[in-house]
Amino acid sequence: MLNLPNSVKIYLATEPTDMRKGPDGLSALVRHKNLDPFSGDLYAFISKRNDRLKILTWSVGGYVLFYKRLEKGRFKRPVVKPGQDTVML
Repeated sequence: MLNLPNSVKIYLATEPTDMRKGPDGLSALVRHKNLDPFSGDLYAFISKRNDRLKILTWSVGGYVLFYKRLEKGRFKRPVVKPGQDTVML
């Protein structure tokens, strides 16, 4: 379980993400959305099949990448407005 301070924001990409991307590829996606991958906020990405999740954050000295693969079931995406490319949770 993660214990996060209230100041940490969590962003979710609304489009499916290629799960072959590592920390550098995911941070490029974050920068492309005019967000700062070094802020300490959490950036979540879900696979096309909705069964895999990666969360990227920056900690002292480097990126931290969390990865979750569901054996059963799927992650449920929130409803987003047309053209919306990120959701702040």
